[in-house]
Amino acid sequence: MAVPLPVSASPRRHLWPLAAVATVAFVYAFGHLGWYLGTPLGRVPVLDEAENLALANAISRHALPAEPFYRAPGYALLLSWLGFGAATPADLFARALALGAALHALNAVLAAQIARAWFGRGAALGAGLLFALHPVFVHYSTQALDAVPALTFFLAGLCCLAPAFRSGATLSGFRWSAASLAWASATLLRPNYLLVWLALPLFALWRASRDTRGRVTAAAGTGAALFVALAAWQWRVSGVAGFLPWQGAYNLWAANQPGAHGRYYVQHVSLPAALAAQNPARVESALRYREETGRAPDDIAAMNAHWRARFADRVLHQPLDWLGQLARKTYALLDDWEQYNNKTFAFHRARSPWLRWNPLSWGVLFVLGVAGVARLAAEDRVAARAALLLAAATSLSIVLFFVSARFRLPLAALTTVLAGGALAAPTFWRAWPRPRQIALGLALAAAAALTFSNFDGVRDRSTFVQDHALLARAAATVGDDALAWRESVAALALQPAHPDALRVAVASYFNLLLDAAAPPTDEPRWHEDARRLLAAGADDTPDLRAVAALALWRAGDTTAALAEWRRLGATPSAIAARLLAHDETARAAELAAAPPASWSQPLVRLAAAEFSIAPPADIAAGISLPAREVAARLFAARRAAAP
Repeated sequence: MAVPLPVSASPRRHLWPLAAVATVAFVYAFGHLGWYLGTPLGRVPVLDEAENLALANAISRHALPAEPFYRAPGYALLLSWLGFGAATPADLFARALALGAALHALNAVLAAQIARAWFGRGAALGAGLLFALHPVFVHYSTQALDAVPALTFFLAGLCCLAPAFRSGATLSGFRWSAASLAWASATLLRPNYLLVWLALPLFALWRASRDTRGRVTAAAGTGAALFVALAAWQWRVSGVAGFLPWQGAYNLWAANQPGAHGRYYVQHVSLPAALAAQNPARVESALRYREETGRAPDDIAAMNAHWRARFADRVLHQPLDWLGQLARKTYALLDDWEQYNNKTFAFHRARSPWLRWNPLSWGVLFVLGVAGVARLAAEDRVAARAALLLAAATSLSIVLFFVSARFRLPLAALTTVLAGGALAAPTFWRAWPRPRQIALGLALAAAAALTFSNFDGVRDRSTFVQDHALLARAAATVGDDALAWRESVAALALQPAHPDALRVAVASYFNLLLDAAAPPTDEPRWHEDARRLLAAGADDTPDLRAVAALALWRAGDTTAALAEWRRLGATPSAIAARLLAHDETARAAELAAAPPASWSQPLVRLAAAEFSIAPPADIAAGISLPAREVAARLFAARRAAAP
């Protein structure tokens, strides 16, 4: 039975639920943001955030490299259009986070409007509040990522179309055109919306009348103009036309290669410190391409063709194994656990006073969403079919790649809308025949069992090591050495040889020693971490290795410390350490000849102060404590043992 489209009795009666939803979403998102801005991760963009902001800055300065876009440029372009790209790095990051929090409020209103079109005014308030209070949406709204702005365009397009997904409803070509432009914009921010945009003409053919089918279908393709514009822009920048970023080919293979769980990207190549700041997937794709083909990774088209061929070969020659892999990814997609994606949501949720108390989760929304679909199917099968087809298109675009947390946001938004429909009429099933009631109960029980289960390692917490290491690196960047030390130690407790955590641990405890703030009981742990770093054998951080050798010196292994400093040769920190240790083979003239950049190293400043070596004219000398006092505290205990 078709239910007529809901009609508000007055504009005020229609607007107050939206105002309430917007207010709750705004307060919740900005409350969390206020706390987050005081944390290291709220002050330092990391991983994809840093890449997005660097791209926005390059666009604003007209300084794009002459190469095809590795990642989708839509988010960076949006920041640039808003005037954010020309801001200082710190201001740009803060503005991007504030934009995301504001978009969370807009997204909650859009979800409410979609629920109103499908279920009525009561559902609008329920869906809007569920969206506003869902901690996952709030978490991602306070990241400088493309996921939330892309979700805004997706919901805006669906809001235009939602009335068409009711029996007997018709829409103007303008709404189809607006939806097409919105979903194309979402695709330019996150390419996994491409399949959803491609489904739009099919929706138009299905819902349009025979007389308007041609016009409406043409309107549904309006968004192609945006793809043409981006292809032209990329051609102008790099000489290569195209609107999809070239990272997709390798990610497709990485998510579907034999043995991959596909829940999130797993790095297979250990990167040296010099490359650690770069996008790991980009570096790894080039290294593996060279290893597999013997060719230089300078031809992007050839490299992407190689990864697409690997994926096609996998599907054609191992179809059953690949289908099993897709099934496991689908299970992970529907599980309540938010999969790792640069950050593990559960790790950061537990640290936020705004998020940790909130019981809402994907699993709750999923179970309620199943009930919402059942209600919608009973009231209007056309709308239910449209919702399920849209969910299928969204899900397919996710499981083909990774099912990590922020990839699931569009599906989470759909389930929130449907959950609002269930909550608005919780007793809708009471008038049903008993067999249908039993079927609904079984469906809800199956959904709950599926989403709250824990098979196939789906709730793997081993990714917490990356969260500890990421937080440690951010803390070190903002100068919070005490937090950097604690978090790096926590990471090393989970993975003793974690290279980035080792670097941060050795550097942060040394900085605490400089400030006389190092916990003495932790020094043996520092000695152990320093030995691990030196045993790793990487020579790409020679100044840090000189610091690690100081840990050997303080532990009493002076022979090994001097041997390492001598092996480091002309490394300025090693020369400085040898001078401070009164190594007879060290010469002050060697340090005086060190390049100006080396004066950023504390050991260099300490030795220069003690041996009266004048710094270059444009270098400010000195450290936080009197240099001679610090040098004596670091080295005096073992100076007598120096050979």
